[in-house]
Amino acid sequence: MNEKFEKALLFSGGGTRLMIYLGMFSALEELGIKPDVLIASCGGAFAATVVNAFPDNLSRKQYLQSEEYYQFVSKTKLTKQKKLNKIGLFTLKKIINNKNAPFIEDVFNRYLVEMHQDLSEDFLSLKNTKFSQEIPTIIIGSEILFDTTEVNQKRNDRKLYQKIIFTDPETAKKIIPNQIIINSENLKNSAIEDLPKIETQFSMLESTRTSISDMFYVEPALIQGKYFAGGAVDLVPIELAKHLANEAIIEKKQSYNKTEEAFVRAVLGYSGNERLQEIEKLSPDFQIDTINIKQDLKGHYLQKGINWRKFEIDFSLPKSYQQFKTDMEKQWQYGFDQTMKSIQK
Repeated sequence: MNEKFEKALLFSGGGTRLMIYLGMFSALEELGIKPDVLIASCGGAFAATVVNAFPDNLSRKQYLQSEEYYQFVSKTKLTKQKKLNKIGLFTLKKIINNKNAPFIEDVFNRYLVEMHQDLSEDFLSLKNTKFSQEIPTIIIGSEILFDTTEVNQKRNDRKLYQKIIFTDPETAKKIIPNQIIINSENLKNSAIEDLPKIETQFSMLESTRTSISDMFYVEPALIQGKYFAGGAVDLVPIELAKHLANEAIIEKKQSYNKTEEAFVRAVLGYSGNERLQEIEKLSPDFQIDTINIKQDLKGHYLQKGINWRKFEIDFSLPKSYQQFKTDMEKQWQYGFDQTMKSIQK
């Protein structure tokens, strides 16, 4: 029987929270409770990759304030789906029809943000990052179980996604898949296979590209001839954290907004907000409160909005490199401060 880790830390989603997660990690280290295992999903996977890529908190922070990372952020391009008569109308339909994944949604062609399939094209500094033994890391993604010819057909209760746990071979030995099945009413008839799969052959950047491929936001990852989708399949994998460690440290997140809730229902077939309530009932050992993040970091945090003149979705990108560095500094400090406040209560 494998011995459990002492503390697991979850980086659960949010492509714009990377620096916040690094601030959290740094605060935990300062408090003497550095996590023994990192579990990351969606945008949190990128933060976990940066933690693995650099040897200390200062160099991690400096990387996310680097010219390389700034170039990636500032060159963010939206697809033609940004037009309100496309994604806007589509979203409204999904909000009105709140059924649990009645159809196989076309996630292959309907997405908002352009992104390279190979992230090493953007992040040369991270190209050779491996899952390290020093900080055992797990990244959550999912494999798509249907192909492009089947989109828009009725689902008929079919399972469309399988959760994938990306990690290194040693950490994989500690995971028993049938012991982390989520047995809730909320997920019983979802579009997700009950039993997760473990994958140890993917690089960290491949795993991260998979995890950030959220439905309708980023194109699915095509790796080794298979399509993969994002970590939204299990945004806060607390069952996995408790399976692997004696204590679980998670983020206390704000509720899904109407659009997010509608997309999770339409694609994955369950309620994201009901899932958050289930996580609360599973009593995480520590929660780092980021519920008011959008208000607390207003003006220093990437936000989506509507450009009514152009009748399209718009992102508030930093106006200059200096502004970017200032924003990232404030985000790091927010993650650090919220962790200190939450843990020391």
